[in-house]
Amino acid sequence: MPLTRRALIMLGAAATLAGPTLAACGSSLSGVQLRIATGGPGGVYFTLGSRLADVWQEQLGVARKVHQTNGSVDNLTQLRNNQADVGFVAADAAASRDAATGRPAADGLRALARIYDDYIQVLVRDDSPIQELSDLRGRSVSIGSANSGVKVVSTNLLAVAGLPETSPDYHLDTLHESLDRLVAGQRDALFWSGGLPTPDITATMKDHRDQLRMLDLSTLRLKNLTYYNVETVPATAYPQLKQGDKPVSTLAVHNLLMVREDMPADEAQALVRSLFDAQPDLATDRDQVVALAAQLIDRRSAIETRPIQLHDGALEYYRSAKV
Repeated sequence: MPLTRRALIMLGAAATLAGPTLAACGSSLSGVQLRIATGGPGGVYFTLGSRLADVWQEQLGVARKVHQTNGSVDNLTQLRNNQADVGFVAADAAASRDAATGRPAADGLRALARIYDDYIQVLVRDDSPIQELSDLRGRSVSIGSANSGVKVVSTNLLAVAGLPETSPDYHLDTLHESLDRLVAGQRDALFWSGGLPTPDITATMKDHRDQLRMLDLSTLRLKNLTYYNVETVPATAYPQLKQGDKPVSTLAVHNLLMVREDMPADEAQALVRSLFDAQPDLATDRDQVVALAAQLIDRRSAIETRPIQLHDGALEYYRSAKV
């Protein structure tokens, strides 16, 4: 069995390094159990989280375990229930309240870093008359899987568009299910929130070139939803989309790496330091999904974790790095 965290944290020791290209970060958490809540296998959370787990194992010697989950809401629950130690969480989900208890979803949790932004992607078939979210009224829509950040996004934006938050026309589907059902004509639209490009979407586009398109979301009046901002999906992200030769304006929400507030400060500091020591190598990773997400991880923006407070250990790192 792994020893306790505090007994094993030895800052300043030589890092365990299994790979030749990643620089040691000067810390060791040898034997510490690190459970990482990510997402589904077709999304960026799982792909990047799995690679980051490898980095922490190689550089710090942790005994890591990657959890496939439904995404942000599921990850928040696992963190609060001590089923995970690090979780990928979208800021809108972190700002929400737990449906069962009514308490803040991030109660007792803190942030290590803001990482890359998720792009909100609403896909429809090209032959559909749907042009904006308000056109989804009475339509069959995939709104994400249960306990996912996608469901938080879809609920928020459907309400902004004047549609009901719940409807028999809304379906809880995984991304893989929703893509299959959309191209089969069983769904009229799907919501997804993820990095660019999302592997499952890319794979579907290869077999259904020019059959799907993405809605423009830039005209939505977001009111007090300050964690969303207008961004552009470049044409290079999904060249097989119908409008693949043109960029699409949509919304983005930033992602956070989150932990419990009771994580030892030196452990949190070591995790953040390792993340940024490895960032140049991750940004050139052979896996394009990992590389594109890692290219957006930056020390200067990493401290912008609102609405979640930084963990004290993470704050110590940023101060030592003079961010």
